[in-house]
Amino acid sequence: MSYTLIDELASSQQLVSAMIRLAADDHAARIGAWSLRDVAAHLAASEREAFEPRIRAIAAGERPAFDLYTNDETDFGGVQLEDALDEWAATRGRLLDFVRELSDEERAHTGHHQKYGDITVERYLQIALDHDRDHLKSLERVASGRAR
Repeated sequence: MSYTLIDELASSQQLVSAMIRLAADDHAARIGAWSLRDVAAHLAASEREAFEPRIRAIAAGERPAFDLYTNDETDFGGVQLEDALDEWAATRGRLLDFVRELSDEERAHTGHHQKYGDITVERYLQIALDHDRDHLKSLERVASGRAR
């Protein structure tokens, strides 16, 4: 397991959260149809509903099969931005602690993803990192628009 990947996941979560917090006072800031609160809630839900349980299932050797996960149609209206960011940080921290403790055998287990095919724990962590980075790029566009 690449501990660099684990470190990158911890760092990316912190960076995305910081970017959201920096722009949070701009209530007009949007990423597509989503407010920053929606983005934070989406990240927390994705970690809670997809990344953490799926990675745990793969590591357990259950050979799980996954459909494409999406929460794009979810109404996050009742969620507070800070609560979502706190939940995301807690879930990500719990997931990374879990992964650090896995044996080589547990890391080698696979699941099957509808889009990505056979997938290991490390590959699913990379997908989570790519997800963070996609949102970071969107947040950087919002920030550069505010700087003008």
